Amino acid sequence: MGFRGAGGAVVRTLTVELRRSAAPAAAVALCVAGVWLLAAHPDEWGGRWAGLANYLRISLLVLCPLMVAGSAWQAGRERRCGMDEMLGSVPRPTWQPLLVAWTAVSLAGTAGLLVPFAVAAVLVGRVATYGGGAWWWTLVGGVLALWTASALGVLLGRRVRSRVIAPIAGLATYVGLAIPGYLEQSGPNWLSPAYSGWSVYRLVPEPTQLWQGVWLLALTATLLALAAGLRAAASLAGLLAIVAAATIVTGAGPRLRDLREDPEALRSVCTTAGPSVCLARINAFLLEDVATAIQPLMRRIEGIPGAPVRVADYALKPPDQSYDPAEGTLWLSLDFQSNALGGLSDVEALRIEARQVVYPSCNVRDEEAYETRELARAWLFEEPPESDVPIDRLRALPADRQRAWFTAYLAASRDCDGARLVRLRHGW
Repeated sequence: MGFRGAGGAVVRTLTVELRRSAAPAAAVALCVAGVWLLAAHPDEWGGRWAGLANYLRISLLVLCPLMVAGSAWQAGRERRCGMDEMLGSVPRPTWQPLLVAWTAVSLAGTAGLLVPFAVAAVLVGRVATYGGGAWWWTLVGGVLALWTASALGVLLGRRVRSRVIAPIAGLATYVGLAIPGYLEQSGPNWLSPAYSGWSVYRLVPEPTQLWQGVWLLALTATLLALAAGLRAAASLAGLLAIVAAATIVTGAGPRLRDLREDPEALRSVCTTAGPSVCLARINAFLLEDVATAIQPLMRRIEGIPGAPVRVADYALKPPDQSYDPAEGTLWLSLDFQSNALGGLSDVEALRIEARQVVYPSCNVRDEEAYETRELARAWLFEEPPESDVPIDRLRALPADRQRAWFTAYLAASRDCDGARLVRLRHGW
């Protein structure tokens, strides 16, 4: 049989496997799991390419066990049906049917998963304001991990004679992938494909990504060679896997705090009208929504001594700069503030975070001083107070006297002057 004929036979066999093996079940399982995972935490990936790629890696904690279980079930089914003996009478390499079955399950599972992630990519692409950061390396690593998980399932299904190996293997894989998350954040973490502890604002070094890819490919080859009984190939691939793992653990896998910031992702993008609101470029798709929610508050305190004069994304805050809004900037975290469509997921949570404007710079225990803070919050946000305070009397004053009272409150709050805060509870 020529090369073309052999290739045609492989394609036909693969087509049959895609229809009749565990491949359809793997496709459905990973598709459903992908939909569930994406719907559970859109705030992790909405509007950010790097966030979507990172979320795929986090999701491998669930997806890889499913792939292992599917492949283990398929391999165990073939072993119980005596497929090895049957195929041994056919003049073709003994590893070929194994490779075809593995490819079918891996391909189907990956395709099933990519359906919901493709929909998510369309949603991200509509609003994303930054596409850099080599996020696609992270995505490729996630796909490689799925095929490695499938190879592990093939090995366990062929070598372990138990009808319950599939669920046991899936559970063991889940535990194995979760363990690195509890270790010190350094080299060993990067051996787990489900590890993605870095933020969307940082860059993973290219050598780390490269060696992680080599590690996954070599591990896949080792597992398949062991499953097929090819000892020489398993030894060579295993040696490469050991070299890659050692390189990652001893140097290529950096600590999270050593990861370099992505300067383009953190480039400031600001409003052009109204009180200044500045977000990191990677979060700039939220700029209009944040401005709509926060600018009315900033206009209310504009010109008041001690009040912040600008709003900025916490991702832009220099390490040595104070978080205190009295220093001039109201810092707001937007890490988990996007929904699937690219809008703010929780405007109320953003306004609650903005309450730091009225928080004293120290812990004032007096109950009446606390009520003064509540009075200031209700005035600033134009909301009903949470306790019985004379907000109506304050709002009945002329606008200049209301602002003068709030100015006095900010000064007393900044100085931790509890007695003055109590007086402001009763006096105007």
